[in-house]
Amino acid sequence: MKEAKRRVLRVLNQSDVVIEVVDARFPQRSQKLARWVHRRGKPLILLINKVDLVPPSDARKLARRGLLFSAKTRRGKRALISELERIAGEREIRVGLVGKPNVGKSSVINALRGKKVARRSPTPGYTKGEQWIRLSPRVLLIDSPGVITWREPEEELILKDALDVDRASDPELVAMKLLERRPDLLEKLGLDPDAPLEDYARRTGKLMKGGEPNTKEAAKMLVRRWQRGEI
Repeated sequence: MKEAKRRVLRVLNQSDVVIEVVDARFPQRSQKLARWVHRRGKPLILLINKVDLVPPSDARKLARRGLLFSAKTRRGKRALISELERIAGEREIRVGLVGKPNVGKSSVINALRGKKVARRSPTPGYTKGEQWIRLSPRVLLIDSPGVITWREPEEELILKDALDVDRASDPELVAMKLLERRPDLLEKLGLDPDAPLEDYARRTGKLMKGGEPNTKEAAKMLVRRWQRGEI
């Protein structure tokens, strides 16, 4: 955590503008980051990525809080670049890009640049060090390690896609938390509300010897599909 904090502070100190990337499904921003940026008197832009994974009604509400973006469809690309160019004016600016693991920071950079210039991986926390990338003649962009609040419960980190479900001590608990928050998934997947994980295990062929449902593996599969935006 200390090394991650040092890296983030180094990025903030080197930047003229800071972009905080959040996942549209869990758009909570970091209050600690906001305080750090405010103390340095620098602009802070909230970029709400993965907006293609939420209903249009939710997207409209999120638009009041920040800039909507989809690295997949490149929605919001023109709006973000225009905002950065407006801030830059006639000078060159350096832009720091930060956020929790797996909110799509590297994917955002790739979408902005128009080609794959930043490393990508579905594994949370893949990016290890900062990279300077020229976005335009007047805008330099930094790809930085993710910021993560380790005090959050394990299941919260997993549902926010900040921790790999394979590292979960109780994947069934994570899956049930997901279904509690998104009961519409029960209908969408056609699951028995009284025994959803058992039903999902049978439907997906996750069975143990004797034909008993392997709810642990079924839970992992369900959460992975959620993390990847497949459901």
